Amino acid sequence: MSKLARLNKHDLEHLATTLESALAVTNRPQFYLWVQGALQGFIPHETVYCAFGDIEKMQFKFEAFSRVARKPASEGADPVTELLPRIVDDWLRHGQQPRLYCATHAEQVGRRQLISDMKKLHLGSASAHGPAEVHGHLGSFFVFTGLQQSPGAREAHLLQLLMPYLHMALYRVLGRQNDKGESSSAVLPSAMFSKREIQVLHWVKNGKTNQEISQILEISQPTVKSHVQNIMRKLNVTNRAQAVGKSATLRLLAPTDPN
Repeated sequence: MSKLARLNKHDLEHLATTLESALAVTNRPQFYLWVQGALQGFIPHETVYCAFGDIEKMQFKFEAFSRVARKPASEGADPVTELLPRIVDDWLRHGQQPRLYCATHAEQVGRRQLISDMKKLHLGSASAHGPAEVHGHLGSFFVFTGLQQSPGAREAHLLQLLMPYLHMALYRVLGRQNDKGESSSAVLPSAMFSKREIQVLHWVKNGKTNQEISQILEISQPTVKSHVQNIMRKLNVTNRAQAVGKSATLRLLAPTDPN
């Protein structure tokens, strides 16, 4: 109960109203009005990306709810396709705890590249979380971007409180969309990896050593080693055999992948 004490009386009253109104959400327009209305009182944001599916296996689709017309940073840039799998990976590797990304803080060790890429796509500060208790194909994950202020402990706690209601409201919306035959956008696990990393992974799968891969791809052995380390980090594994196994589970490589 000590964490809940951070919320004052007004917060608690507004929280009760917000959670109660979530129970009435059954379709996309209602979800939009809820996240861009009542939820704004706790997490002021521009856009929320809602991923659903098998989050742990990186097999999911997404819906986006935004109060602004987002312009990509460059021709064809898609912030969700580029960053959502990486944010999910960051969440999984850090114990499935709320993740806070402060656009103005450069000292966030281990996430500098991710935050830098978020800046390039003008996503601003962000927070992300999912219901860690839900496993398998009924999982969900939420990323709030364009936060009005840098998120901290209060925002992390609110994410934890709101998560069950976000999850259930989203799946009521999805159930209604499925009844209507509407589709959502898909995110591929391969979006986590560069083209060169996919090439290296292909040859690791085929049992090639770093030296052999360097000769095949005409790059240095240290570069190959760096790619292999990045691949294992992104897959959250500790050796090449585990990387091959997990890549098969995620269907990162097709049997006919080119050399």
